[in-house]
Amino acid sequence: MHITSRNSGRFTLLSLLLILSSSIANASNNHTSVKPASFDPAMAFQQGFYTQSNLEFTLLHELAHAVIDLNDIPVLGGQEQAADQIALMLLILANHSSEQSINPETLNKLLAISGEWMLEWQEEKKSNLPAYWGTHPLSIQRFYEVTCLAYGSHPEQMETIRKESMLPVERAWDCDLEFKKTREALAWLVSKVTDYEFNNSWKLERVKNSKDKYPERVEVVWIKPNTEDQKRIHSTLKSFSSLAHLIARTNDLLNLKTKITIYMEPSCRGADAWWDGTKNIITVCYDLIREFEKNSLLLPNLVKQLKSGSRD
Repeated sequence: MHITSRNSGRFTLLSLLLILSSSIANASNNHTSVKPASFDPAMAFQQGFYTQSNLEFTLLHELAHAVIDLNDIPVLGGQEQAADQIALMLLILANHSSEQSINPETLNKLLAISGEWMLEWQEEKKSNLPAYWGTHPLSIQRFYEVTCLAYGSHPEQMETIRKESMLPVERAWDCDLEFKKTREALAWLVSKVTDYEFNNSWKLERVKNSKDKYPERVEVVWIKPNTEDQKRIHSTLKSFSSLAHLIARTNDLLNLKTKITIYMEPSCRGADAWWDGTKNIITVCYDLIREFEKNSLLLPNLVKQLKSGSRD
């Protein structure tokens, strides 16, 4: 009975992933006003894009921790969930999704990120030891979080998600309110730690200039790679335009009294990234990049198995 339940759960997760691909694609195709890019699951799972999207979310998550710590931001409900929500909202609003439609490139990123959580949840279940006691939400909870915020940002455009059981109606019912409340919380945070505010169209506008009071910046330090694989990852990371863009955008937005250093670390004990508030350091391990690259190859195969009707 227990084995059957595990297999059934695994199939359900794969079903959700496939539904997410088809549902958002349908939503995007039904809104011809969306022009910046086309939604394409194949792009979402393309190794470079997939790795960049998950790295961007990871860095935004850790930078959210830094902002919360360095500015003594009060948090209710757990800092890990707050950091997730800040990162997701910044991704959704970064290229300004209008009230009528969501940027298709953003949908590609959300699919890549949710796909990563799908695979992480499967690995957690295989270990028979999901970290129920951990400070992070379970991967499957993080999956539903991004789905709810994506749905809540544009319920009419994303209605296919609910109709195809992507979200239980009990959760989907309030996702628009959840998105609006999270957006309001982000607007409050932005007003506290930047010189910007969101206008009535939810575009960022500079309302003051106090950079002379906040001279510090986020900088990236590249630890020298040793092995050929480390050198390959080093070269790959250096080529990511999204990484440079994220750092530049962060430095433009954030008012920092204390420098934040991001260390790109070739040699760690595992696939991880973390914020160290005692040293104001974010560490990103090359093993994490390897994991993103590996998982980008796993997801399409799992979707193909699902389409063929295989539950192996």
